[in-house]
Amino acid sequence: MRLGKRGSYLSLGGEVRGVYESYDEQYWGDGPQDRGGWLLQHYLVHGDLHFNPSFRLFGEFQAAFENGRAGGPRPYDEDKFDLHQAFIDFGHHASSDGVTLRVGRQEFYYGSGRLVDARFGLNTRISFDGAKLMVQAGPTKIDAFASRPTLQRPGVFDDTPDSKKAFWGVYSTTTRPSSSLEFYYLGYLAAQQTFAVGTGYFQSHTLGGRWAGKHDSFDFDEEANVQLGRLGSGDIRAWSVAFNNGYTFRDTRVRPRLSLRSDVTSGDSDPSDRHLGTFYPLYARGKYYGEADLNGPVNTIDLLPQVDAQLSERISVSGSYGAFWRESLRDGIYGFAGNLYKPGDATQARFIGQQGEVDMNYAVKPHTLIRVVYQHFFAGEFLKRTPPGYGVNYVTVWADYHF
Repeated sequence: MRLGKRGSYLSLGGEVRGVYESYDEQYWGDGPQDRGGWLLQHYLVHGDLHFNPSFRLFGEFQAAFENGRAGGPRPYDEDKFDLHQAFIDFGHHASSDGVTLRVGRQEFYYGSGRLVDARFGLNTRISFDGAKLMVQAGPTKIDAFASRPTLQRPGVFDDTPDSKKAFWGVYSTTTRPSSSLEFYYLGYLAAQQTFAVGTGYFQSHTLGGRWAGKHDSFDFDEEANVQLGRLGSGDIRAWSVAFNNGYTFRDTRVRPRLSLRSDVTSGDSDPSDRHLGTFYPLYARGKYYGEADLNGPVNTIDLLPQVDAQLSERISVSGSYGAFWRESLRDGIYGFAGNLYKPGDATQARFIGQQGEVDMNYAVKPHTLIRVVYQHFFAGEFLKRTPPGYGVNYVTVWADYHF
């Protein structure tokens, strides 16, 4: 909406999402179980005011609710009403070269979301309080930021910067016609962090690179990094590599894409020494390996082949079937946020399990989406030897409207 002056305008938007979720044996049977499922509601509304090409004010509110889950909401299920983003941009907003300073509460998203993501699929998204300097120089964009994650509480206007954590870094992206090359340094600090080897002060420094793009019918996404730092009085020596490569059959009606994805993230090989080998995934995207939100990218080797098809202009479907192993037999398994699920000292079994997933999306209208997902996780030897170790059935139905 133009506001009269040249380069001055206001835009409004938001999202309304309702979700039904149901598990049989969530977390492989650990903890409270709910056989009937529950409902989630997620609301976002934002205003984006550009006073002129050099000054912008952006604000966004978030509301999220959970109804009917045995054991109550998970940490990311509820935030009744709060200021999710509120920042000011000073500087150049055009696509050409320039420098912009962003100050305030904001989302971060980099690369494929393996390490830094706003967690779009969860019922609440995450944001950070801080400052970011964005420099655009030809095909290269460099972001430098320093922040604290927003401590998300379930009430009304009670989210504050988390004084016990800090997140900072530099992220460089060079874009070419068919690919992008990224290099980054990401720093993270937590007053207390828990791993299978114990809990203590944690500070990590992650350095890595990513190469992604398309060539004819092929697409590729390759990433590798190392992680250094310290946990308590010990040091960190961890790493991860990942790829997701695919081929699209363009000459067929449904244009199927066949792909293979794999992640390898290090685990701790010797709990008795002073070195931590467990890779910590920082702010990795939620539902990392599928909608059921079970295991995450820590101490893991995975292989996930997938097929995607566009059945019609409005209907798309994907199917995947993957397998997971522990990278180190001395370390446990973790969630997507690096939270420890099961320690690894009870068994030498490596195989975690297999999962199959079918995901169907129906674009009812340009702004309205209906989504149905079914997933089954077959428990492997490691889970069976760390009871209860049941298989997991999962169903979710989404209704999502963007404006």
